[in-house]
This record gives sequence, C-alpha cells and structure tokens, in this order.
Amino acid sequence: SKQVSRLSFTMSYFDDYQFRQKVDKALTKVKTILHNARNPEYAADVPHTYDDKFGLAEFLTNAALAAESNVLEALGLTEKNLKKMVEWAKSRSVTLRLKATESCAFDREETRKVESSTEYVTEYSSSVFGSSKRTDKVVTKITEYFWKFDVDYELFAFKGNDPEEKISLQSRKGKYEIVTTSKVTPRPEVRVYPSRDYNLTWMLQNIEPDTLTFTFKIDRTAKSCRTPRRNAQISDALYHFSLLNSWAQEVAGYFRNDLFPVQTNHGLDLSSLNADSLFVPIAPLFEDAKAAKPKTEDSSSRPGALVALKDRDVAVVTAVLPISDLNNFLWEQKRSFSEKLADIGKVFPSARDGKLITAAEATIVVLVSHAVQIQAAHSQYVDYIEEMLRRQFVAAIGKEITSVDFTNYMRFHNRKLFKGAYEPQPFCYAIRRPDHYPEGTVSIETDAGAPGEPVYSSVRVWKNAPHMKFPINAATRISFGGERYLHSVIQHQFAGSASERLKLIARARQFSSFILLVGRIASAEVFEPKAAMIIQNKDDLRIPLEMEQIPTPKEFRDAIESLSPEQQRFCKAYRQMQLESTLFGICVIQIKPQLEKLLYLPEDSLTKEIRLTQDLLELFIKYQIPSDLLSFDVKARPTASASERLTAVKNHVSAMQQMLEDSKKKEIKEAAQTALYGALVPPPAPQPVMSPPRPVMRSAALAMPSSAPMPMMSMMSGPPPPPSASFSAPPPPPPAAGPAPPPPAPAPAPPAPAPSTPAAEPASTPEPEKTPSNEVQESSSDVGALDFTKIPGALDKKFEALDEDSALRPTIINIGKSWTFSSQKALLAEPETETLNTERQKKERNRAFDLLDALSRSGAMTIDSAELHVVIAATHCFDQSIINTIVQDNVNPIEKCERSTLIVATTIHDKPATELIKGDQVERVKTYSPKLFVEGADVPAIKN
Repeated sequence: SKQVSRLSFTMSYFDDYQFRQKVDKALTKVKTILHNARNPEYAADVPHTYDDKFGLAEFLTNAALAAESNVLEALGLTEKNLKKMVEWAKSRSVTLRLKATESCAFDREETRKVESSTEYVTEYSSSVFGSSKRTDKVVTKITEYFWKFDVDYELFAFKGNDPEEKISLQSRKGKYEIVTTSKVTPRPEVRVYPSRDYNLTWMLQNIEPDTLTFTFKIDRTAKSCRTPRRNAQISDALYHFSLLNSWAQEVAGYFRNDLFPVQTNHGLDLSSLNADSLFVPIAPLFEDAKAAKPKTEDSSSRPGALVALKDRDVAVVTAVLPISDLNNFLWEQKRSFSEKLADIGKVFPSARDGKLITAAEATIVVLVSHAVQIQAAHSQYVDYIEEMLRRQFVAAIGKEITSVDFTNYMRFHNRKLFKGAYEPQPFCYAIRRPDHYPEGTVSIETDAGAPGEPVYSSVRVWKNAPHMKFPINAATRISFGGERYLHSVIQHQFAGSASERLKLIARARQFSSFILLVGRIASAEVFEPKAAMIIQNKDDLRIPLEMEQIPTPKEFRDAIESLSPEQQRFCKAYRQMQLESTLFGICVIQIKPQLEKLLYLPEDSLTKEIRLTQDLLELFIKYQIPSDLLSFDVKARPTASASERLTAVKNHVSAMQQMLEDSKKKEIKEAAQTALYGALVPPPAPQPVMSPPRPVMRSAALAMPSSAPMPMMSMMSGPPPPPSASFSAPPPPPPAAGPAPPPPAPAPAPPAPAPSTPAAEPASTPEPEKTPSNEVQESSSDVGALDFTKIPGALDKKFEALDEDSALRPTIINIGKSWTFSSQKALLAEPETETLNTERQKKERNRAFDLLDALSRSGAMTIDSAELHVVIAATHCFDQSIINTIVQDNVNPIEKCERSTLIVATTIHDKPATELIKGDQVERVKTYSPKLFVEGADVPAIKN
C-alpha cells in the first residue's frame, strides 16, 4: 500500500553533531521569544511519557506545515486563494508549478575599432637628417552581434490536471541583451523549460477550511501505527516534505544555474542569496510538565498570520510545548522574512528594472532555500524521536543486543514456557547400547553462542518404530529398526545479521566405531542416504549444513495467483518436492551389535574384544572378506557355548589373516624377482594364458555358497596355506604310500540360516542367550507406520493459518561441500586435520556402503542397532535488524518466535498448545497468540 511503501523513508544514519548544532541554534532563539522563566530543553533530557513522544511528532509536523504555509504566503499566496485551494483538495489534487519560457532573437550587428594598449616605438638615425622616432599602435576591427534575450516565468497553482484553472502566485518578464563575437545564437531561439511541479494536496487536506488551522494528528489506534516515527501519518508527512525539498532545489537550481548566468557583469552579490538568517520554527523541545509556565503573548492574534494553530486541551498534562509557543515561533519566522527581504531590496534592483536578476528572483531563491531547511529540520527532528527510543532501549538493557543474544534468550525463554517433557533439547546424542559406555556422539552445533553449543530442537521419540529401508545400490536395500527421533529446529534471522551456521558433528571414542548416514526421507518406509562415513577411533567429522529457505505459504499463494492453470500446477508440484526436501535424515548404525548378529555371536561378545573387532573391520572394509568365511557355523554346532563360538570366530580371523600375510609375502617375492631378472631375460613369445587349477580349501569354514562373491580370489590362487593356518581342526596326515588320491570334491556351501532360533543346548552346557535372529523383519502393512513425509504438508497448512506475519519460512537443510575430518593414525600420534572434498567424500561413502553390504549380507539381514534422527527446520525472518525490529517496528520478537515455536511443536507432538506449555504461561500466550488456541488449530500429522 501507499503507507507501507512510504515507510521506506527510514533513518539510515543519525548525525548527532549536526543535530545538536541545529537545536542549539534554535534553542538560543527560542529563549529570546519565550518568557525568561521558561526552560525548554532537549526532549531526551526532560522526564516524559511514551505518549509525549507522539505529541512531539505531531507538534513538529504541524510546525513544519505552518512554516511551509508562511513560505507560500511570502511567495504570493493569499488567504482567499488558500481557502479556494483547500476546497479544491477535497476532491482533486492541487499542484504548484513553476513554468518558464525563454527566447533569444538576433537584434543587430555592429563593427568597431579597438586600439591596442601597447605602443611600438621605432627610432631612425641618419648622418644627414639626424635621429627620429615613429610610434605605432595595433588597431583591431571587432564585429559584435547583439541578441535580445527574454524570459517569462510564472508560479501558479492549479486544480487536477487542468493548468488553465489556476491561481497565480506571481509572474514576471525580464530581458537582457547578449553580445557575442560570432553570429551563432548563444541560447536556443525558443526554450520552454520542463514544468517544475509540487503536489500540495496532502498539506491542504490537513487544513481546517473554516478556521485555516492545521489539524495533523497521528491515528494511534491504526494497525499500521507502530511508533511515533513509524506510522502512516508521519510517513505521509515525510513523503510530502521530500517532494517539497526536491521541488525547492529544482526551482533554486533553475534561477542560479540557468537564468542568472545569462546576465554577465552584473556586479551583484549572489552569495547573499541564502536562508541562514531565517528562523526555522521547528525544535524538538520538551518542558517539565509539572513546572509553572508563565504565559507568553500569543502571536496568533496578530494581523497578517495566514495559518495559525489552536492550543490543545489544557486538561492534558504533557511535556510538549503549548501551541501558543508554536504560534510565537511562526511569527518570529515571518519577522525574519521581513528582515531578509528588506536586505535583498538593498542589494538587488527592483523588478521594475526589467533585468534578469532582480529582487523578485532573489526572493524566490531565498524562500525555496528556506523550504529546504524546513524539510531537513522536520526529517531530522522526527528521526530524533526514534533515536531517543533507541538510546533508552539500549540503556534499559545495558548493551546493544545482537541476534546471538536473542538466541541465548530464547533458550532461556523456552525453559520457562514448556513443560519438562516438551522442552526443546540440545541436539547431542550419545551412541550406545543400553547399559554400555558410549561409542561416540552425534550432534548439530551452531555458531550462535558458546563454542560447541548444540542447536536446540523440539523432539519426539518412538522406541519401537516400524522398520525402514535405505538403498546402497540399485540392487540392495537394507532394512533397519531401532529408535526414531523427530526434531524441529526453529531459527530466526534478522536483517543485516547472518543466519546461524550449523554443523553436523560426529565423534567416536577410542576403540569404538559406528556408521553415519546423512540424507533425506523419501517415503514412509524409505530413507535415502546422500553421504556416509565410518567413524572410528577418535575420529572427528564436521559437516557444514547449508540452510535454504523457501517462500512462506502466503508468499507462494500470492506469487501464483495470476499465473495460468498450467503454471500453477507446475509450481504446486515443485513446491511439494521442496517441502518434502525439508525432511533431513541422520542415521547412526552401531557396528559391534551388528557384527555379533552377523557372526552368530551372543550379545556383548565383542564388547571387550577390541583386537578382534578391529581385525574384523579391517577384513570387511579393506579386504572385503565375505562374512561366511568368518562367521560361526550355527547349523553345525547349534549347542555351542558363547566362549566356543567366540573362539571359533577368532580362529577363522587368525587363519584369514595368515593367509593374507602369506599372499602378501608371495607377491612381494614375485615383484622382487621381476625387478631383478625381468630386464635380463628377453620376453617370451606370446602364449595363450592358462589359469592354473584353483587349490581347494579343505576347511569347512572356508566353504562358500556358489553364488557368493570372491573378492580375494586372486590372493587365494596361490599354494594352500600351511597347516598352522588351518581354519578348523588340523588336516589329517598324508598317506604313507600309494598313488596320489584324486582331488577332493569342493565342500558344500553352508545352508542358509534357519528362520527359527537355534535349538537349546543340553543342561550341562550353558545356553547361548540373546543370540540375535538374522531374518529380515518385513512390515506387513502400513498400519501404524510413521509417515514423516506428511509433516511438511501439515506444517505448511499451519503456517498459512496461524502465522499472521507470514514470516515463517520452511527451510531445506543441505549438506555442505567441504567437510573437516580429524583423525589419529596411532595411539601416540597427534590428531591430523584434513578437508574432505567431493571425491574423498564419495570414496568414504563407498567404504561405508561396502561395510553395510557385509554387515547385512547384501540386505538379507536386518540392522537393529540403529537410530534415525529426522530433522525439519523453519526460519522466522524479520525484515529489520533486532534493534530496528523492536524500536522501529515496535515488535516484540520474543512473542513472534514463541508463536512460531509453538506452531511447529504442536505439529511435532500432535498435541494442543495447552498441553505443551506450563499452566502459568497459558493466559499470556493466549493474549498475544490467540489463534493457537482456536478449536481445530491442531491437526494430527503423524500416526502413532
């Protein structure tokens, strides 16, 4: 709207030094006008109320309007014409225009001779005639061309768009003879200057027609009224005076820069054309409301005052100066006009002389220069009211508050607001099994606050959530269970302040490990990891998170309102994708519990087996050994004890390591031989390559299914390992004599794990308790499923219904491109920090996916020891800085952010606001956010 757009007339910088120079000058003059017992002071130095600030803004604006009317009167406006213009302004616009037309015509040509001021003397000498002298001068013939220059200008007001229906304030014709030395016109033959217009309508609409008094007043009940400085009426006034300033400078510029230079050698003192001696009847002064005020003679009754002001109700106790003082100030302004114009009459010729520069033009220049002073004073003094508010606000708090301070306060505020069960919690979680020491931590930290400060979020937890899946390649999807966490992060952003920078941080303890997956929630059952990494042995990974805001529901609706149906459908479909992209997922998978499940070991078997765990990870990650080669054969020995199972796995690992070591030694030996003799022996003729027969692994533990991959086949193509590297019982001794036996048949692959739990052991052998089942637990239906993808749509509807300011923006969390990774290569080594680029991130993701493929038997086995954190973010955006939000917009950001937090929290927890907040806070929140408590405001978004 017009009022909103004019609020852009804001104070960018308050010049305190210049302000005090002006006010000190005005205060000195004011004390000569008022009674000696009066003591007006700077408004900030006098005790006053908030309403007094409104009164001061009205006082300053009425004073500026009255001062402007005095300028118009001095320019030629009469009371009769003023009343007519006020009547015009009721239905049409009224414009003040300066129109000027110039002409330049050739008059005559004259030629004259000009002797040089230099004489040339020549002496002659002769023996007969003697000496003589001759004097010569240079005579220049000059042709001059004379031009008649005429100007005709008029200052008049007209109604609407018809300049013919006008009221003339003054007009004049002037002439001057221009002399040139060439017959080229010095000015255009005819020039009509662009009209310089000034819209007077707003000023005239603030005049009472019958009494010719100004009636400007701020509507303090209007919704757009924020502060004494920020309201529609003051904004209109500032806009009006800015138009006056522009018009006045254009008029003065025409006379000074276009017209006056035509007249040369005039000998007039143009430096006297200033308004320094004119009194500006505007001053931001207060006087103690309780002090006695001896009455000063009111000049409103003096003859000749075109517009005056009536005093306010005497029953109102205020620190604002009485209107009678203002009328005296206005009379002093007119008196200063008289003095200045009298001085102009002494310096400049009368308008009757017909010249270009006369007292008439000088008067116009001085008066419009004074109009510029009026505009500057009004603008600066009104801004001073806001500066007072700013300084008082800072004084009340004790410092200039920042957005970081506000973030810290909101954490304190939420502790007071929410019940304990629903209070936002720091996003920092230990990765552990019940009754175990943590493997590490995962957190989201912010740069707002102390270093390492986690971001706070409203969180909802599901302990026994249905299984979900995530793909690691096109053919493999892994099912995982565990706990589900739903987090809502509400950020705030003030203009001029950078938004909070977040980082996802994963740390592992020594001899601990886990897998971190980061991605998005694709559907009710699918999590799509975009990045993954194995975190182990004091690793510290820091992933920057980039926050991408999307339009609010109202902004989106307004933007597509005038689009075609096809365009609207596209925008709606794309926004749906954007909303679902706000579901940021963090999945943490513990490795030890899954290793125990994979190898058919009882729970906690690997808790203290640090060396074995490290060896297993190396075999799975570095060498990609199939798990069938290392796991316990539960089918062959279903009644084995926990220690027997663990011993068997250790033997398998030891044997595999020995085989790998032997293969490495052989490769090193072959490489050395090639380096030593390869250059001496000529290369043999090409022969068909025949693969040697593959040796047979006799250990049952090495037997693999026919469909299992053989990543180590090249290493296993050498000679069989020595007996000490056997994977089970030692091999039988070779036969004493006789022909070599035929090669044994390959060992049959172990059967797939049975879906049922292994049979119990006899009473004499302890039963291996808590052996995990390796079956995939498929969800039979969607009943009871947690569909996180419904949350963004539900939040979007709530934002549209409850966010009255349209300031809450859904926010997409993206993974930053440059990660920071700190690792310790050895126990005694210093940590090394490096930056992981995109290529390195891809390699780490592949390593993590390879390990997941092994831990899940390519998706055939579920992962139970996992946690999924789903984070949904929104940002409350303020159009101003935090100080300007409070001082200029008169907005309490605490209440705005509180409402935004409750909108999201009620959606996350599926509970009404009354159940989330403490009882002593309900009435207060109802007062400032009543829509939160309207029936139907709580819409279920998630199935329990």
